[in-house]
Amino acid sequence: MANADSATAKPVVTVFGSSRARYPDPEYMAAWRLGKLLAKRGWTLCNGGHDGTMEAAARGAKELSGKTIGVTFNLYRPANRNVWLDQEIVTGSLFTRLEKLVTLGDAYVVLRGGIGTLLEFVLVWNLVQAPEFAQKPVVVVGEDWGSVFESMRDHLPMHEYERESIRLVPTVEEAVAELDVHLAGRARSSDRKERRLPLA
Repeated sequence: MANADSATAKPVVTVFGSSRARYPDPEYMAAWRLGKLLAKRGWTLCNGGHDGTMEAAARGAKELSGKTIGVTFNLYRPANRNVWLDQEIVTGSLFTRLEKLVTLGDAYVVLRGGIGTLLEFVLVWNLVQAPEFAQKPVVVVGEDWGSVFESMRDHLPMHEYERESIRLVPTVEEAVAELDVHLAGRARSSDRKERRLPLA
């Protein structure tokens, strides 16, 4: 796993979403529930560290004593860094920020958002076609993304394996259910490998 110092390290889930959402918008509350669900499983939440759904997800995670990482961009400092972060990684460019968000994650959840979130979605979607990232699930939440995906599928060239490399779900609860399947299976595989290690 990208974040792992050992086979027993907890997964990091990178969450992408809108900075425009505000409490109690439905988007904000969905991100808040997502943060709680990730924390309940002991997974680390990673996101862009600023406001909107980034704040909401980190807040939800911290309310259940979960671990949170924010990868911020120094162009925005200090106005909207949210207060729910255990660790802040400050980057000096958008490209460095994207790279850090992607490489820290063992899995990705994409919430409703604007062009920045679209960029992040398409980036991880493309990366999971490569062997280095192929085992990292990409779960995309909401009917709006379904419409975007259908338009891309209908109007852009796309291989079947590219279509199948993402999971579209209607709710954050179903997104976490998808992650349960992928990350639990990976944890079992790590356990088997650890048991096969020879004794020193």
